[in-house]
Amino acid sequence: MLSRKMFERINWYKKEYIHDYYSRIIIDFKDYEKISRTKMLEEVYKVYDNPENILDICTFKELKYLQMIIENSKPMPELLDSKYDWERDMLHKKFLIQDDFKVVFIPDEIIDQVKKALAIVDWSKVKKADEINEIAVSYCKMLGSTIFYQVCTITSSITGINDEEVFNHLNHNRLFKFYVYVYNKDFQHLNQTLPVALYNDYYTIGNEIETERKKQGIKAVPSLDVEFLKRYFYNDFDIKNPKIAKFIKEIKKLPILWHDALRIVREYAILNIDRTPLKQSFKDVPSLQKHNLTSFFHTLDEAMDEMPSGALNGLTPNQAKNYRMEQEQIKHDKEQNYIKQQNACLSKKDADLFYKIYFALLEFTNKKFQIKKDLKIYQQNHLNPHDLTNIIAKFWENKETLTQEFCQTNPYKFNSEELDITSNFQKGFRGHFIVVKFEEEYTAVMDKDKTYMIKGINDNIDNILSYQNLPVVVTTSIIPFKNFLIYDGIFYEFSISLGSNFTNMINQDFQKSLKYYHL
Repeated sequence: MLSRKMFERINWYKKEYIHDYYSRIIIDFKDYEKISRTKMLEEVYKVYDNPENILDICTFKELKYLQMIIENSKPMPELLDSKYDWERDMLHKKFLIQDDFKVVFIPDEIIDQVKKALAIVDWSKVKKADEINEIAVSYCKMLGSTIFYQVCTITSSITGINDEEVFNHLNHNRLFKFYVYVYNKDFQHLNQTLPVALYNDYYTIGNEIETERKKQGIKAVPSLDVEFLKRYFYNDFDIKNPKIAKFIKEIKKLPILWHDALRIVREYAILNIDRTPLKQSFKDVPSLQKHNLTSFFHTLDEAMDEMPSGALNGLTPNQAKNYRMEQEQIKHDKEQNYIKQQNACLSKKDADLFYKIYFALLEFTNKKFQIKKDLKIYQQNHLNPHDLTNIIAKFWENKETLTQEFCQTNPYKFNSEELDITSNFQKGFRGHFIVVKFEEEYTAVMDKDKTYMIKGINDNIDNILSYQNLPVVVTTSIIPFKNFLIYDGIFYEFSISLGSNFTNMINQDFQKSLKYYHL
């Protein structure tokens, strides 16, 4: 039961406000219409009956602030200092503190649990949790919504913390769930259901973010600076960006509820939509009717052009503009430098011979390992490459022993020349490569610091892969065949976008790499 003091104070809050944060704290929360304000707070305080839950939902900064309150029996003016605005705001939203504008206090209902939490806190553990949460939450905040597994991968790569540890932490940590709502979504184009992480403040515009992302779609990935992500966690903006800092300073001068105004600005920024209605909403505020807002709107535009947008996959409008200009330049350069391939594949006779040998090896592999019992490969036409994937992988995993055994048993009665060519398949190898450049008679394929100059099989490779998409990452096999290097006739492309910086780096490495025409 709530004390009389808290029962009275709870009526100061709008029910919508209480339900918003109650639903972030309670796992199986009740719908807005089915629960009262008093009942919501009682359920929150039941969660806090366990001191571990208090530790799990607070950052290092918040716990230190609670400690300051506990350790000072008399009111401290410092507790109301603006430098603690973030801590007070978050602890209010978690219903862990109250204030009457003169004194900050922990409600009687939970003060003993807070003391117990602070008595058992492991500060190093809290700091490690912060390290994960700061990155994961900020990444979700930048994009609005994204695949949960991507959040785990990005967080792991930035922090250096094991993937599995990050995954388990984000799945169970109350602080992460306070900021981010994870739900399952059916992706029809992928034919699977995946968990999506949606930043809670954008819950009501989640569908709009996805709609705008499809409209404005950009494949670039933002560069993720650790210090920026930390600032972004504790602020809703990058306060060290001069244009954003100037805007926040100017909006605080206006005779309006600037906190509410900033919330709307954030939504427009995350959606990256026409700002005319936003500016009109400022003009419609009665207290601003006599203000000349021209200069303020200029400052607003400059600041919003520096704010990450979910519609732009986390890029700012300025970054997206620069990216598109770079892509146009890259496209222009590709068109200027493209050389149409001539004689960059095997002759019809040699192509037929390659498939005769390769399909014989694959059928031999399939029979030996019983991968697809009813599949016929040797001397077959129009085979589906996807039907061969597991068989190809098994052959290249055991290339030496399979090739030697094949040549010794000669199950398809190859002549000596065919057996010599077959034996050379042992020297081939399978892996991930980057198709870098088309030359008139060869295709340049990079693997680390080496470049293999390969031929196509039945067709020039520039008729299979577009020069406009280079460089492109593929999985294939490199094979010595007669006097040439070839691939195995199948490219499995990775649908990832290589940024301009990475593309430039690849092209520089290509210029310096050794070129191999034989193994």
